[in-house]
Amino acid sequence: MKKILRTVIIILLILAVAGGGLYYYLSPDTLQTVAVERGNVTPFLDGTGKIEGDRKVTVYSDVAGVVDVRYAETGQRVSEGDLLLGYAGERQQNEVELAETDVEYSEKMLDAASGNRAKYQKKYNEALQQIENCKSVYALLEMNIMSIEIKDQEKNYQIKEQQKQYQNDIYKKQQEISARQTELAKIEADLKALELTGSDDDDEKAAAQEAKVNELVNQSKAKQDEIKKLNEDISGDQRASLCLPQESMDPETYKTYTVYRNNLETVTRMWSEARTDRDTAQSMLTAYREIVSDEQQVERSRITLSKAEKELARAENGTAAPASGIITNCLVDAGAYVEKGVPVFEMQSDDSYKVKMMVSKYDIASVSEGQIADIRVGNSKYTGRVSRISQSAENDASGKARAGIEITIDTDEDLIVGLDADVTLQLKSAEGVLRVPTECIYTDDGGSYVYTLEKGTVGKKYVTVGVKDEDYTQVEDLAEGLHVIKDPGAGAHIGEKVKEEFVREQE
Repeated sequence: MKKILRTVIIILLILAVAGGGLYYYLSPDTLQTVAVERGNVTPFLDGTGKIEGDRKVTVYSDVAGVVDVRYAETGQRVSEGDLLLGYAGERQQNEVELAETDVEYSEKMLDAASGNRAKYQKKYNEALQQIENCKSVYALLEMNIMSIEIKDQEKNYQIKEQQKQYQNDIYKKQQEISARQTELAKIEADLKALELTGSDDDDEKAAAQEAKVNELVNQSKAKQDEIKKLNEDISGDQRASLCLPQESMDPETYKTYTVYRNNLETVTRMWSEARTDRDTAQSMLTAYREIVSDEQQVERSRITLSKAEKELARAENGTAAPASGIITNCLVDAGAYVEKGVPVFEMQSDDSYKVKMMVSKYDIASVSEGQIADIRVGNSKYTGRVSRISQSAENDASGKARAGIEITIDTDEDLIVGLDADVTLQLKSAEGVLRVPTECIYTDDGGSYVYTLEKGTVGKKYVTVGVKDEDYTQVEDLAEGLHVIKDPGAGAHIGEKVKEEFVREQE
């Protein structure tokens, strides 16, 4: 009896287990679902760039010369005004000394020309005054003589005519004397100019100059002889004129007349000498008219000296950093010769930093200035904003054209330029759009799709996707409230009935 009961119990247990297994096998699976809902999708863009200074700075050589010392190296951080290069200033010192010599010489030439000009200007003024005096006295004497002569005009007509002839001859000879004296003044001016020029170290040129001086001296002597001869002729004419008979005059009148004539002769001589002095002084003033060019030469020499002194000061002060930053390239070494204005260093300013990142043609449309970025450099995190979007594409390492963007980093720390930085760029949000969890989106050759659950039956539906973030993806072609399956194994149940475990997504 006990055996029978035990056998029955065992059979019942077997049937129970088999029935449970059959129930489990025949019952539908349970799949998690979520609803298609409206909400916001905040997309992001990941990329990598390099840290750079806010601006690139090229440092140029302040002078032309030999680099004596280089104080900075690549990678060194410098402050504005820090000395970068020192120069050997021998060249600038030589230029200063040469300019000082030029200034001294040109000032001496100007002083000599100014002194001579003042001297001849004084002589010219004195000669003009003498000429005016002689004119007045001559007119008075001539009037007195004429008043005496007119009393006995008929008797003295022939005598007067003869006297006029003598006077005309005297006048012509005085004119010739004046012309010779002008020529003599010109010769004397040429001799003075040769004296100021000085001798040349070249023997051939010195000999030529000496020959020119001798020639001018001979010409001067010849002119002086001609003047002397003319003066002697004038004296002869004057004596002849005085020896003309004066029978018509009484002794007292004749005596007065003779005094007037003698005085007239003296005034005539003084007048002639004054004209000669005037013409000589005028010729010398013409020769020294170049004093203006001497003054200009002094000014040019002083300007050259000032420039040379400034260049020497620049060489002594060296080239300093025009801004604070990091040296990225040293273009010269100590001992090198550089021209003024050539680049000697390249640096990046460190008043602020930026990351330059390349963006594909698909993503650039979503980027705009002012967008916030999360930046990671090793274990350090920073924030930043898009400050510039390049309007010309560049090729990346693979040769693909990409747009460059610059992100200014918000930090007061000193960063190392050239390091890689990981960037996550927060793009413009899509608000109030249909969305599903990103994990519900799958892709095959036909495109993007989701698994749906309608009336308990599993289905597959292709969709158009938009932007996405870490949690959600924007979708189209789905009705709001439709349940989509989260389980990736739902593909094995397409067309089958399943149980649903609805999950409400949290914001």
